[in-house]
Amino acid sequence: MIRLSYDPELVEEAVMLAESAMPPEEAGAFRRERDRLYGIVEPQQREAAFRSLHLGWFTRIGLHESIGTVVAAREDLAQRLDEGRVLRAVARNEEGADLVDHVAASAVEDRPILVLRLRPATVLDPDRVRALLHHELTHVADMLDPAFGYERSLPSSDDGPSGDNIQRDRYRVLWDVTIDGRLARSLRADQPGASRDARWREFAATFSMLGDACRSAFNAWFDCAHPTHAELVAFALAPAGSETTRNSGRCPLCRFPVASLDPRPDRLSPATVTAIGEHHPSWDVAQGLCSQCLDLYEARYGETSHAGCG
Repeated sequence: MIRLSYDPELVEEAVMLAESAMPPEEAGAFRRERDRLYGIVEPQQREAAFRSLHLGWFTRIGLHESIGTVVAAREDLAQRLDEGRVLRAVARNEEGADLVDHVAASAVEDRPILVLRLRPATVLDPDRVRALLHHELTHVADMLDPAFGYERSLPSSDDGPSGDNIQRDRYRVLWDVTIDGRLARSLRADQPGASRDARWREFAATFSMLGDACRSAFNAWFDCAHPTHAELVAFALAPAGSETTRNSGRCPLCRFPVASLDPRPDRLSPATVTAIGEHHPSWDVAQGLCSQCLDLYEARYGETSHAGCG
C-alpha cells in the first residue's frame, strides 16, 4: 500500500469549499470548532491546531476517499512505490502526477516518491479525480517500467528551442493517446468512446501532416498495448507514413520549424503553384507548405491577387 500524505494548504482549501455543501448541523459544528482555535495565543500552536482540525474534517467528510481508492487500485505502482504526497495545484494545467527522488540517507532502498498535484475543487469531484488520476498514474507506471525505457529528457532538436517544443508536444500527444487506449481496454476509463474521440481530435491537429494516413496512424497508437519511450520519440521526430519533407518538422519552402503544415495545400491556385515551382524547382504540391507561405504566395501570385488593378 502506498502511504499518502496531504498538503495542509490543499486540505484546508478543500474543506472550506466543502463546507457550503455540508448539512447545516455538520457545517455549524465545523465552524464552532474552527472559531474556538482563534483563541490560541501561541502562533505555532494555533497553526498546528488548524492543520489538525482541517485534516480531521478532510477525513471525516471523505475527501480523501476517491484519491486513496484510485491509488490503492494501482497494484502496478504499489510494487515499486512506498510513499506518495498529494499537493495543491493552482491551475488545471498544473494537475498531474510525477516522481521525485527519495533523499532519506537512512532508507534501505531509496524508492522514488509519488507526487500528485490537484486543485481543491478537483478533490471535491470524485469523477474528475478518478479520470485524472488513472490517466496520470499510467504515466507514472510507464516511467517505472523498465520495458518502457522512459527518459526524462528528449533528444535535442537541430531546430533549436522551437523545434524542441514541437517535438515535446508531439511526444506528449502520442503518449496520452496510448495511455487512454490502454485505460479504455482495461475498463478504467468511464467513457472510453468519448476519450477516444477527444484524443483523435488532438492527434489529428498535431499530426495533420500525415494526411490520409492520419486516422490509421492514430488507431495503431490507440490500440498499442505495449508502447515504448523509444518508439514514441522516433515517431515524434519523424511521423511514419508521411513524405520525407513533411517528416522534417520544417516547411519545405521557408524551412522554418512548424508543428504542422497547412492541411489543405489544394487551396493554392494554379498560378501560385506555377510561381512556387519557379522559385523551388524540386517542390510539388504533395510536399505541402506552411500556412504562412501559402498565404504569402497566394497573395502575391494568386489569380485574383491583381483583381481591380488597372
